[in-house]
Amino acid sequence: MSIYRHLMRPLLFRCDPEWIHERTLSAAEWVGAAATGRNLLKGLFAHQDARLATEVGGLHFANPLGMAAGFDKNGRAIQALSALGFGFVEVGSVSAHASTGNPRPRLFRLPLDEAVVVNYGVPNDGAAAVAARVAGRPTDAPLGINLVETNTGQPIAPEAVVAEFVAAVKPFTRRADYIALNLNCPNTTGGVSPFDAGPHLRDLMQEYAAIDGLPPVFLKFTAHTDPARMARMLEAVDPFDFVKGFAFNLPPGKDYPLQSPPHLVEPLPGTLCGAPVREMIDATVKFWYGRIDRTRHKIIGIGGISSAEDAYRKIRLGASLVQLYSALVFRGPGIVRQVNAGLARLLARDGLAHVAEAVGIANEAKAVV
Repeated sequence: MSIYRHLMRPLLFRCDPEWIHERTLSAAEWVGAAATGRNLLKGLFAHQDARLATEVGGLHFANPLGMAAGFDKNGRAIQALSALGFGFVEVGSVSAHASTGNPRPRLFRLPLDEAVVVNYGVPNDGAAAVAARVAGRPTDAPLGINLVETNTGQPIAPEAVVAEFVAAVKPFTRRADYIALNLNCPNTTGGVSPFDAGPHLRDLMQEYAAIDGLPPVFLKFTAHTDPARMARMLEAVDPFDFVKGFAFNLPPGKDYPLQSPPHLVEPLPGTLCGAPVREMIDATVKFWYGRIDRTRHKIIGIGGISSAEDAYRKIRLGASLVQLYSALVFRGPGIVRQVNAGLARLLARDGLAHVAEAVGIANEAKAVV
């Protein structure tokens, strides 16, 4: 970690963020393609501990820490990411049709805050191409595919959005271990979604129920603590057992207390991700865990995780799984071992034999079942 932060990071941060991102993906793709490279990554960065293994949505995870969507949009580096020691890897967001995304520059660093501002506009190769790629790249860790509607920059009718999600999932039914539906992507049309109202979400779920071989599905939507909005979503998905849980997108914008100077931050387009969103996501995890049927639905906590303590806090508030992305940029690949080893240490400190025992123990709310 210290080698990365004090030697490598200063050099990398002299270069354009997206250029470095692309070079990193290319290097990871090359290393992950060979067994020798994967074994090297496992030896350097993976941490195995039986206490971290968990079952969620009928899937086995060697540990609860996942690679969030956004880093590997096209499934190029999944073998390397799995070898790094992530308990699961999520690819995307992927749309039914290929998209070039927003004009560059569209990725910005805020080093003082360990945050990035993202305005990619979900560029990706399209579902068919990504599905063909990942089919030939087996991974030890479960593979999730994050789906979104194709970004055209223009609003489309709700029925067309439903059709987009249906078309996007079909190529992945025999390769993905789970599907995450990105229902409120802040990088498409400002996070506006036809699924907030309820009926269109139910229409989508009915279409998905007819798909053969559908993997477990998680719904990803803008973080909120609105009881009425939550009730509409839970009512819409209640009849569909393939929905295994929920994850949270970040709302568009950069409205967080920051150390970076306002004159540098305010002109940047996009959504802020990283350490400053931690408290907002923690509050969302706490709110949702207190109101879902925990026997049916689980929570994936994403946002502001840069240490074992951050991950453990989300787990204790109700997240069964957690993900990170920005911390990989600021702390390097050693963050994977650090978080997993730290989680094992924290479980031992609290006298817990298994990470599932920690889920929700700091959340005093009672579920409405």
